[in-house]
Amino acid sequence: MELSDQVLEALIERGEPTVQALAAELQRLRRGIRDHRSQTGHQLCWLNDRELWALVDPVAEYPHGSLPVREEFLAQCARYYQSRLTGSDYEEPEPRETLASRRLDRGK
Repeated sequence: MELSDQVLEALIERGEPTVQALAAELQRLRRGIRDHRSQTGHQLCWLNDRELWALVDPVAEYPHGSLPVREEFLAQCARYYQSRLTGSDYEEPEPRETLASRRLDRGK
C-alpha cells in the first residue's frame, strides 16, 4: 500500500491518536530521507549518514569500528565516485581491515 503525502496529511487531520502518530512519524522519516537524497558535494559520502542514523534511532552511535582503515576507505570512495560518474553498478565489498580489527591487532 502506498501512502502519498496528501493521504498522510489527511490521516493526521482526522485526529485519531494512533493513526495520527504513525502518519506524523512516517512524514518525519520521509523528510529525513528526502533531505539525505538531496545532498550534494561532500555530503554525498558518509558525512550525512549520521543524520540519517539519528533520524531512525536518536541514541544510535555511528559504528566507527566497522569503518575500513583509511587507505581502503579512500580507495573505495574513489571507486564509488567513478561509478557515479559513469553510471556503472557499484557493489560495496567487505572491508579487508577495519579500524576495530586494526586496534585488536595492535593490542597483541
